[in-house]
Amino acid sequence: MIRKEKNDMQNKYIDVMVKNMPVLRTSIRMTQAQLSEKVGVSRQTIVAIETKKRTMPWTLYLAIVHIFQQYEDSKVLMENFNLYNAEFIKEIF
Repeated sequence: MIRKEKNDMQNKYIDVMVKNMPVLRTSIRMTQAQLSEKVGVSRQTIVAIETKKRTMPWTLYLAIVHIFQQYEDSKVLMENFNLYNAEFIKEIF
């Protein structure tokens, strides 16, 4: 996969994550503050990303995926929203 294709795929996954992050958090009763603490960013960063005032970096996407994969409710939603593709993640590394 060429660099542009990888970036396009990353941006696709990030866009879907941003759109669905509030639903995912709610599914596991996690606040913005709790998520921010778990991934090591400020609550304001999470707010800015959810309100589309800030772009989510790929590394933050991966950290958030890791958190949501730990809970069955959000894991199921991630599969339904097509938020994670293990083959793609392996390929870009």
